[in-house]
Amino acid sequence: MYRWLQKGSRVCYARGLRVPYSTANSVHSTIHKVAKCNSVSESEVSKFAQLSDSWWDPHGPFKYLHTMNVPRIQFIRSRILDLQRSLQSQGDLSNLRAIDVGCGGGLASESLARLGMRVVGVDAAHENISMARVHQLRDPMLTNLEYKHTTAEQLVAQHEQFDIVVSLEVIEHVTHAFEFIKSLVRLTRPGGLIVVSTMNRTLVSWLVDVIVPEYVMGSVPRGTHDVAKFVPPEKLSEMFGACGAEAVDVQGLVLDPLRNVCTLVPRDFGLLRNVGVQANYILAARKKA
Repeated sequence: MYRWLQKGSRVCYARGLRVPYSTANSVHSTIHKVAKCNSVSESEVSKFAQLSDSWWDPHGPFKYLHTMNVPRIQFIRSRILDLQRSLQSQGDLSNLRAIDVGCGGGLASESLARLGMRVVGVDAAHENISMARVHQLRDPMLTNLEYKHTTAEQLVAQHEQFDIVVSLEVIEHVTHAFEFIKSLVRLTRPGGLIVVSTMNRTLVSWLVDVIVPEYVMGSVPRGTHDVAKFVPPEKLSEMFGACGAEAVDVQGLVLDPLRNVCTLVPRDFGLLRNVGVQANYILAARKKA
């Protein structure tokens, strides 16, 4: 995987790339540089900053994010096309501006950019942004993608707005979920689309997202997830409604950690309500025009 050859160096080497960059001497410097925002959790920033060089390892601690990325992007693309049809606009996405909030090493950001949109990936951890920028250099076609070391709250204060706002597997790591959703909605242009994926708070999600990967298989570091921070889809829909957006679709992301596969499934199966969203799910909301 990627290795920094000298701690605190201004030059990094990654799979044959020699890339100049400025970075903090430690994870703690990143934490202190993060503005005091309503939803940013300093402990969570520290946790993921320490794993920053593992983002693009498909067998590392983020292996399940790699597995989930394809169905997540499939869902996002479908909801964008639905939005365009409702606006009677063409299928070309190059006129859309999107943001990936809590982008980590850029897994989803790169995929979104390849759809043709102009994409900004943001993260509170400088180490994550450094890794994302290094990996972006492997594909010279990704000129429509840029990364920023910042937070949703800081961008709101700068009056930034986007057509598409995406935040995947982030809300379960913030300190105040409602304040975070409020920031996402404020980052969205009127009539724009917001997509959030996370975990339901159920016995199934506790088994699938915590017990099996963290304690049985050991493929995810212990303590990565706190079940108390998982958000049921009904609660997430309520938060969006209170912030001026309406949930328009929710589907389950059925993750099989033993076979390492992930599939999009409907929320309901006939009369059986919420069967498909017992663990991981992805929800789309539209901001009121």
